[in-house]
Amino acid sequence: MKTTLKLAAFSAALALTGCRGWETEERPVHLIKNMDTQEKGKAYRRDTTGLFADGRMMRPPVEGTVAQGQLGDDQLWEEGLGEDGQPSKVFPASVKAEENIEAQTARGENRYRIYCAPCHGVNMDGKGPVGQPALDGGPRLTVPPPDLHQERIAAEMVVGKIYSAIRNGVNDGNMPSYAAQIPVADRWAIVMYLKQAQVKKGSASGIESQGVAAVVVTEATAEAGAKLYKAKGCNACHSVDGSKIVGPTFKGLWGKQENTSAGPVTVDLAYVTESILQPMAKITEGYPPAMPPQQLNELEIKSVALYIESLK
Repeated sequence: MKTTLKLAAFSAALALTGCRGWETEERPVHLIKNMDTQEKGKAYRRDTTGLFADGRMMRPPVEGTVAQGQLGDDQLWEEGLGEDGQPSKVFPASVKAEENIEAQTARGENRYRIYCAPCHGVNMDGKGPVGQPALDGGPRLTVPPPDLHQERIAAEMVVGKIYSAIRNGVNDGNMPSYAAQIPVADRWAIVMYLKQAQVKKGSASGIESQGVAAVVVTEATAEAGAKLYKAKGCNACHSVDGSKIVGPTFKGLWGKQENTSAGPVTVDLAYVTESILQPMAKITEGYPPAMPPQQLNELEIKSVALYIESLK
């Protein structure tokens, strides 16, 4: 009996010793050699099979190949656009689902504080650190960050347009695109947090603003120009009460002589037209070169000009 126990103990010790993983210079035993040494092509290696004419083993993707999960076929989710190709007035269904809103808002607040608050401020008042004057007293940004509770954003800017600002940037890169830093789901979460904060403060009546009605101009009039002034976002940079924002106020502008980068000019229809279509051609002295080209037709431009003329 004792001999049997001793043999068992010795065998167990020997088995455990053999499993310690000691290094050896001996070649491993290949029971099925072709599973370990099979012929295969490796990236960045030369093609030795003669299969490819250029002699390269690594091949580019077939034209039209889309990575898994990156098809981007949902226009609303990916781009913030409705079926009409315009910025959507509504959130994607998954974002505004009742059971998701609380989690979306919390996530959005977290992402907002990381990516948006440095410019727009924790309170969304446009007074973040980057929006403050530089050490020399000048602005750090060409266009100051706006107060996100102001009417043109809280009550008039639809959710798809806010999403687009995050995805594509605005004001010729003054606010750059954050598409690389913020994934799609987090962009929508930020928009949800923003709209919830606006509703809570009373600057917006609901999380899905209907925006400014589209303006169809069939005749050039000052009334149509007044509507375009808001619909096209001119009110973001140009006041009508004499106050200075980003660009010159429209009040008293018509017929005035302005000093520009191309010399003095008189504000008339020709100048207004050029300023709308080619804003970098003549930069008004004392104002930043921040206006992107606008896509307005002849009737719309004449209407805006008539509206400016009426603001004496």
